[in-house]
Amino acid sequence: MSGIYNASTHCLVVSEGKGSYKSAKVIYLELDEICRDGGTQPRALINLHHVKLLEEQMEDGQQLEPITVFYDGELYWLADGFHRWYAHRNRQEEAIACVIYTGNRRDAVLYSVGANADNKPALPRSRVDKQRSVISLIQDEEWGTWSDNQIAKQCKVSQPFVSKLRQNLTYNVISENFTRSYKTKHGNVAKMHTAKIGNSQKKAIKEESRVTLKDDQPLFPSQSGTITQLPLLDAAIVELDNGTRELIPLQDLNMDLSNQYQIAHHLKLVPGGLVEIRVPTNNKINGRLGRIAAVHESTVDIWLRNVNTMTIHKHTLKHQQVEPVPMSREPQLVEICNRLNKLTKCELDPFEVQILSLLEQPVVFTPVELEYLAHIEHRHGIDKT
Repeated sequence: MSGIYNASTHCLVVSEGKGSYKSAKVIYLELDEICRDGGTQPRALINLHHVKLLEEQMEDGQQLEPITVFYDGELYWLADGFHRWYAHRNRQEEAIACVIYTGNRRDAVLYSVGANADNKPALPRSRVDKQRSVISLIQDEEWGTWSDNQIAKQCKVSQPFVSKLRQNLTYNVISENFTRSYKTKHGNVAKMHTAKIGNSQKKAIKEESRVTLKDDQPLFPSQSGTITQLPLLDAAIVELDNGTRELIPLQDLNMDLSNQYQIAHHLKLVPGGLVEIRVPTNNKINGRLGRIAAVHESTVDIWLRNVNTMTIHKHTLKHQQVEPVPMSREPQLVEICNRLNKLTKCELDPFEVQILSLLEQPVVFTPVELEYLAHIEHRHGIDKT
């Protein structure tokens, strides 16, 4: 898949192996309108140095290339431009230029796996980034049936690169009786026991398969999960406690089993908690992050924002349709919760109480909501830092 942005016409023309997307006008969206939690991030981590570089370019008056999003009629899914999005957020920009295509979350994922492969002003993909993209297709129920050549073309890597990864992913536990026949220098046929060759490190890691991620891991800091596969020497597929599977470099993992239950309190259904919705039959809410309004015996009420109207609605779902997520996944939400806790100790008037109760519902916040919060803090002499 490739794209060429024409600054004079404000259009991006995109083509890819399985079809093509029509050119689209560039428009501006508010940062909080853009969904970043649908598995459309193809990189293994956010490069903070590159984000800082983009911020400096913006400060010098340079205009960054528009990001790419897919619109499914309700939600805007970010497919390419995560570093640019973070640069805009860090500079407290309210909006960002976007090329918008019609498509759902899966369309965005399929687009993302080949993003940044072309020669354009973007951070080059690392080997782990490429592996992450390929694995996301191999492990998908539909895309996993594609040939190695199709996946390679979509991810813009070589076919042998895909074949080796697929072989590693489908290579399960080796039998203790696994042997390999070979010829000796005398021409005789002999057998070699190969079950443990090259597996000493993997075996040690499997024995400590329950892991937490380091606090400074850019995408999933402090989250925990279970190692499910070791397709690479330097990375593992970790099933996080929110149910998602991610390719994580081994250097980003804490291998101490004592950390096993560190975030257990995050994994309970409690009012105000963060959850990821698992309703595959409803594309409008599936994969979204929401806040718990109330917990009942077999159901849970979840607050979700409608990004078109910016209003918040309550959805009632079964317990098995939501997955608790650590608050650390959304740093801004943690910050807002801390600020709200400080204000609850103040003597608030009824209007302020109402505002704070509304701020307990969203996951991401509009500029107006943040302005109201800062105004209340100022009135009560609270420094938001």
